[in-house]
Amino acid sequence: MTEREKLSKLSKLLEDAQEQVKRCDELDPWGGIEARRAFLETCSAGGALIAGLYQIDRDIIGKFRRLKALSQLDLDRLPLLKRRRSNENLKRLSQTWGQTLELTTGLTDAGKFCASLAEGKNRWPKGQDYRINFRASSEKLAGYLLYDLLDVLAEHEPEEYPYLRLQVLRSYLKELRVEFLWDAHVRGPCRTDSIPGQCKFEKVPGAPKGQLAVLHGEDQHKFAFRADTGQEFECLINNTGIKNYRALLANVWDVTTGKLPSHPRDGSAVWAFTEHESIQSLEAYASLILELLRPLSGLAKHSECARAIRAIVRSGRGRWVKGSHIEWSYLHDLEKLITDLDGKPKQFELEA
Repeated sequence: MTEREKLSKLSKLLEDAQEQVKRCDELDPWGGIEARRAFLETCSAGGALIAGLYQIDRDIIGKFRRLKALSQLDLDRLPLLKRRRSNENLKRLSQTWGQTLELTTGLTDAGKFCASLAEGKNRWPKGQDYRINFRASSEKLAGYLLYDLLDVLAEHEPEEYPYLRLQVLRSYLKELRVEFLWDAHVRGPCRTDSIPGQCKFEKVPGAPKGQLAVLHGEDQHKFAFRADTGQEFECLINNTGIKNYRALLANVWDVTTGKLPSHPRDGSAVWAFTEHESIQSLEAYASLILELLRPLSGLAKHSECARAIRAIVRSGRGRWVKGSHIEWSYLHDLEKLITDLDGKPKQFELEA
């Protein structure tokens, strides 16, 4: 396999790793038996990622900083991806993800748990507490895998592989988006009839107007509704994943204006950052993106993309700072840029 062919396959694997991060984020440990299929898909897709990595370039593991423990896997037991999707192969794929979880995160019995999911029984092999820990460990493993891949692919010269560098930048912009959405505090106008059904407030007041504040703490978001009468009501919701959380916010405020669609004169919602750790994370992503972006700025074909990324990565500011209030349209603009970049030719489509 030539270097270009190898990079082409790793480029596709990077996309698969991003999908795995999303799968793990959207797992519902609190769901019923119907959620079992999503857990199985996470295990089998994760196992395919690990097996694919070794089949493309087993030496790449030596370059990883976070997942050096992958070298301890029994390579002779890894499933073959080209084999027919039999129940036995599905079980082996799932077991591979579980064994990798055991090696890298210390989650006990993960191999047995994943293999049991593939047996087709209509029950959970473990209780809810285990499923919560499984999700957290899978998120960690998927994140480590994504970042180690990004580190390795970012080492290749952008002058020779500019589309590969652009793909790496897209990935980091998506991570910046998640960090922003997860850590930003939200406050905006609200009417009792516009509070989403997922927010189970008790004894919501009859007063129609107020402010809805959304704060993130540990693994949950807290919704606080303060009515104009001065009454305050709180609601904790389980972490339903970034996708569902984003949709929940869009149910309240227009994604571009931050206004209540039915009451636009009530004002607009705003994003705010009140914790130093959040600002540090955003600034770390911004610095890394700008460093990776620098070589593309001088390439004529990519200078326009470079300008667009540079303009949005810090919301037009010199640095992210604590106490910043960000216009509501920022997240929509960032998402639009990511979508535009995703629509451009993928790695090697123009380089072949």
